[in-house]
Formats: sequence, C-alpha cells, structure tokens
Amino acid sequence: MKKFVICAILDTLVASLLILGLWVCGYLIPDKGVKAYDINNRSEANLSTSDVSNAAQGKKRGNITDIEALQDKLSQMQNAQIDSYQMTKVALSKTDWRQKFSEKFSNTVSADSNSYKSPNLAIEITKDSMDSGLIDHSDSEKHAKYGTKIAYTVADIYVGDITCLQTAFADDIYGVGYTEKLSSMSDRMKSVLSVNGDSYSNNRHQNNGTIIRNGVIYRAQGTDMETCVLNWDGTMNIYSPGEINTQNLIDSGAYQSWIFGPSLLDEKGKAKTDFLTWDYIRESHPRTAIGYYEPGHYCLVVVDGRQADYSRGMFLNELAGVFEKLGCKAAYNLDGGHCSFMDMGSQTITHPYKPEHEIQDGIFLTEGLQ
Repeated sequence: MKKFVICAILDTLVASLLILGLWVCGYLIPDKGVKAYDINNRSEANLSTSDVSNAAQGKKRGNITDIEALQDKLSQMQNAQIDSYQMTKVALSKTDWRQKFSEKFSNTVSADSNSYKSPNLAIEITKDSMDSGLIDHSDSEKHAKYGTKIAYTVADIYVGDITCLQTAFADDIYGVGYTEKLSSMSDRMKSVLSVNGDSYSNNRHQNNGTIIRNGVIYRAQGTDMETCVLNWDGTMNIYSPGEINTQNLIDSGAYQSWIFGPSLLDEKGKAKTDFLTWDYIRESHPRTAIGYYEPGHYCLVVVDGRQADYSRGMFLNELAGVFEKLGCKAAYNLDGGHCSFMDMGSQTITHPYKPEHEIQDGIFLTEGLQ
C-alpha cells in the first residue's frame, strides 16, 4: 500500500511538471512572432518599396489635416507588401470630423488631469461610483468579500480622423507570449490616452478569430465569439459567430478588430441581459470596454475591481447599463481583471487592484499620423 501511495504521488508530480512545462513553453516563452506594421512609418523597413515612404513624406505637413491627403497616403501604404500580410481597403469617412465636431477641438493643445484638447483630439475624463446593493455570490463566494460598491472611469473621445485611434502589440510584435506594460507602450506610441486591448493571443483565443490592427490582417480564423470591428470610415460593427468573412472585411474597410466580448447593447442601443460568453466572464470583474456613438465619437470605460469597500468590479449587465446610460449605439467588452488599466500619457489614472501588469496589446489615442 505504501509503495502504491508513493507511486501515485510521483505520477502526480510528473504530470504536474509536464503541464507546467507545456504552459511555460506554450504561453510564457515568446514564439518567433512577426514585426508589426507601423502605421506611423517610424521605420521605413516596414515597407517593401521606398516609393511609398517618399510619397508619404511628400504629403506630410506635421499632422495631416486634409482628408484627401490622408486618403492618398493610406492608399499608397495599402499598395505596399507588408511582411506578407494583407491590408484592408482604405475608405475614410467623407465627413470632415474636425468641422463637424469643431466645438470639441481647440486650435492649440490644452490639457489637465481630466481633459485634453487639440486640433485633432478631444478627451474628457469623468469618474463615477455607485452602490449596486448586490453581492457577487458566484465562484464559491470568492467575490463576496469585495462588497457592493463600484467605481469606474469614462473617457469621452472625439477624433479628427480615424488614425487618431490606433492599436499596438506588446514589443511591436504579433505573436504568442509577448507582453509589455501599458505605460511603456504609451510612451512608444506617444499616446494621449490608452487602455488595454483584448489580449489577442491569450490561451483561449490563441488560434481563434480575426485580428486586424491598423488596417493589417494578422489572423483570419473562425470563432465562436462575437467580433468587434472598427472601420476606416469610423463606423463600428459587431459580428456574431459565423458572420465574419475576410474578403468582406477587406472590401468594407476594416481598420481594427477585437476578439473577446461580449457585445453589451442591442441594435437599439439598449442594455443586453443575455450575453454570449463563458461563465467566468459573467462574474463581477474589473472591466475595460469600448463604446461607439457615431463616426468620430467614441468612449472607453475602465471599471476598478477586487477592492473591498471601494469597487468590486461589474457584472456584464451593469456594464451594459453604463453604456446605455451614456447613449452609445454599440459597446464591446475587452479583456479585464488585472489587465484593466487606463493611462493618460504614461500615468495610470484608474485604480487597479495590483501594480501595473504586462499586457499583450492596447488601444491608443494619439495625434494621428505624424
């Protein structure tokens, strides 16, 4: 009997070490990866033809404020071979957002801890809190200790053109196992505001779904999750599983896509009560989500959580209710938990429950193409 117990213990240890080794090799050790395409042309090496770079430089006058010039520059980029990846069709909005939202922008840059205005970008930060009166009894009472209070931050955003909203991978590399602090990515992107993304290569989504970032298709696979797509013309679409067609996304001009979810509002902008996701995501958590009002007008919401007597985090229906109250037409849940951060510049303005965490990707509000 003693020999049997020893063998069983040894077998368990061997199995545990094997699983640990697979996890480390599969998810902690970065794979080869691919250098991400740089929409800002910080490195001409990303383009296979110098003509494209030269044409772009000919149009550059600081920030590009002319829609036709921006369309021309982006169309030139589209014709370049980008590390064997394909770029979607660039079709910008015909509406001049700088004129449409002129009262939101300013002729000069002005900024404080809660706002930022320039000729290209307008951001207003508001913080809110509430007592939900609900204790999360899920997961064997794991969340009950955090209480019923909720605190969250909303960034209301107007952009002069769609290139003011960009994304980036950790270490500027598309692949599995690459992570970087949001503050570090924000410095590199010279961003005004940033949040974490969808953790595009986490273990549940490693080979799942379509990933389009800054107009470049890095992955095109099927998924059982909803996919959020922001288009070059500023519109946003959320696709159900089975609706994604890569060629349609190319032709319609997909600019960014995220695969995490779920979507939070119905087609009338009302909060959903039924969500396409798995049970863990249904529990209360720190959250990050993106909202859409109309082309050129968006918002980002970050919910603090896992902090007793301050903020437990939100259930999905509570987050959906926030976006309905804000008046968004569409909203989509991104990665949360320890990944949920919002930075102004490289300074965190939310209150995460742990020190800064390395993440896989982020969303960055910038001054557009430089």
